[in-house]
Amino acid sequence: MKKLQRPLGILALLALVTAFVLWMQEPPTPVAASAPADVFSAERAMVHVHQIARTPHPPGTPEHDRVRDYLVAELTKLGFTTTVQKRIAHRDEHDGALRLASVENIVAERHGTAPTGTLLLAAHYDSHLSGPGAGDDAAGVAALLEAMRALGSGAAKNTLRVLITDAEEFGLLGAQGYVDSLTEKPEKSPTLVLNFEARGGGGPVFMFETSEFNKELIEQFAHACPHPHASSLMYALYETLPNDTDLTIFKKVGMMGLNFAFVGRWQSYHSALDTPENLDTRSLQQHGASALALSRAFLETDLMSLDSKRKQNAIYFDVLGQWVLHYPTYMAWVYSGYVGIFFLALLWRNRQEKDATKAFFAGLGLGLGTLVTGALVAVLVGFAVQPFRQSVPNRDPYGVRWFEAALLLATLAFIWLEWGPVLRRFSGKQLSLGALCWWVLALIATNLFLPGASYLFLWPLLFSLIGIAWGKPWLAAVPLLVFLAPVWHSLALLLGFGLPPFLGVLATFGLLPLLPLVRDTVKPLVLLPPAVFLLSGVVCFVIGALQTGPRTSALLYLEDADTGKAQWVSLQKPNVWTKAVLGERPTETKLGDFPAFAAPTPSLKLPAQTITHQGQSITITLPERATELMLTFDKPTTLTLDGKKLPALTKLRWFGPPQTATLSAEASAETTLTVDMVLPGLPPNTPPRPEGWIPVSVDSYTDVRIVRRTLRIGYK
Repeated sequence: MKKLQRPLGILALLALVTAFVLWMQEPPTPVAASAPADVFSAERAMVHVHQIARTPHPPGTPEHDRVRDYLVAELTKLGFTTTVQKRIAHRDEHDGALRLASVENIVAERHGTAPTGTLLLAAHYDSHLSGPGAGDDAAGVAALLEAMRALGSGAAKNTLRVLITDAEEFGLLGAQGYVDSLTEKPEKSPTLVLNFEARGGGGPVFMFETSEFNKELIEQFAHACPHPHASSLMYALYETLPNDTDLTIFKKVGMMGLNFAFVGRWQSYHSALDTPENLDTRSLQQHGASALALSRAFLETDLMSLDSKRKQNAIYFDVLGQWVLHYPTYMAWVYSGYVGIFFLALLWRNRQEKDATKAFFAGLGLGLGTLVTGALVAVLVGFAVQPFRQSVPNRDPYGVRWFEAALLLATLAFIWLEWGPVLRRFSGKQLSLGALCWWVLALIATNLFLPGASYLFLWPLLFSLIGIAWGKPWLAAVPLLVFLAPVWHSLALLLGFGLPPFLGVLATFGLLPLLPLVRDTVKPLVLLPPAVFLLSGVVCFVIGALQTGPRTSALLYLEDADTGKAQWVSLQKPNVWTKAVLGERPTETKLGDFPAFAAPTPSLKLPAQTITHQGQSITITLPERATELMLTFDKPTTLTLDGKKLPALTKLRWFGPPQTATLSAEASAETTLTVDMVLPGLPPNTPPRPEGWIPVSVDSYTDVRIVRRTLRIGYK
């Protein structure tokens, strides 16, 4: 039994340290409303969340107007000069498609006493069509309102501006409208933007994006932000993804900025589950405490000094959510050079070990085999998870966290079995150095292609080499668990179960520096740990499979006012709800760019849009407020709206349109224009959704009525 005490103790200690590191990633405890006035309180902020996120409030709905008026009143009460900025904004998409919105941004300002610039705090108040938007982005708006209350009405050195944008969910159009307005008054352009977002209903708040040349900005952030979760790795990965927020628009015109978001509880994202009751108040507390602390710091900072003349970027990362370490990007090569020399020196020093060459190449092969095993196990687990995926963001299963735990435990089990024979054959340091060659290669690759990620390989590698040199293998575990465990957890939150091979490879990659530490553990415990890991993984998988939640469904009513024909349409195959109107064998068709299923139904003769066409002028009058107008041309057409010529297009999606819109169309002969008016809500005679079903998150294509009109236009 004594022989097992040390190996069991090592495993238990590694598990406890990992659990502690992950626990430190959790958001802080919410502060009660009884807290002092100058402290941010999530309980006070939740009052605003409940007011904002009563029901879905996209542009073009009465609820949108109610939220707008509420926010204007609250900001005015806080002593800000508040205005509603009304503009028409547009953004190009692709293949001749254009998104356009009649936006109503809320702009509140308080002038500074000796401004060196303007600090802009931003969030958006519109919600997705499918949910009330408590997390996305009522939490961001409420965080700013409560932070501004705690900040007080006293004047600061710099000018403070709060921008609550509109139509973010439909293509960042509120932010685009705001930026467009700055071309008319460039002197009003803010110096620094802090943007607050969400992709879910909880979890730690990440500072996941910065503007370019961020060295001075990161220094200020590191000094001022409480409970910081940030890394240049996350920013580097985010830049490779197609995701955008309002900060994307601000950065394109040269503004400096920091972007904050929480990404846990993904089930809430853009869904009917995004309610105040499902919002994690700890995340709201971290959101608002960050906004308050950074506002206090930047309002008294020389903002112009943040615009570095040296044009340097920083590599940065937090340690246990308490401190942010940072250094200039060029220093990564300097530190990597020292580590490379250290690695080569250890190889040379240990060259006389027994079977040194064989041990080195065995370690090299073991490292490669470990990575391959991790990827294969992850692929198999991902395949097993397929039946549990849902029509929700990332197509994740409801038990995604349990499935990720199963993936990790299964990987550990098979890696343990793979390591056993090799570790019983070789015991020298060259084996570990051979395995760490893959870390050296990863460090070189990230320095070349993804510098922001280099810290993840640099510091664990350095401590691993120190542990090998001193004969203290536990040194490898400290930075490895502090860095890699939260990174794996964070990426799992961001990716869901979208890329299981990546998560598998990352997990196994992180095990390689632990070879010296677990060598004495593997020998006496050949089968027990992998059996425990695998059994635990199976238990986690079963628990994940048993996790349930609302199922999603899509249905809309489409009526052609010209022909008098109508149909039910769904983006999903018939289910227990939609079969009541689609029947068992609906017709396969397309709706926009999506495959769909349709079935004819008697026309309800809904009030239709009136379209008048004279020369190039087209006037569209709506019988009631609509959330969207979709204009589709069968040939590229140039439109002019409010005297501004739009890019040539074949499709225009106009969100929150006015009840009367006049535009000019320069079209070739015999052009067909189709005008779809999108009204919120299904017809009154629609069978109610069964309990446990919610709308799928698809723009304009569920729980709406669409009235279609078609006309011929064309000019020689």
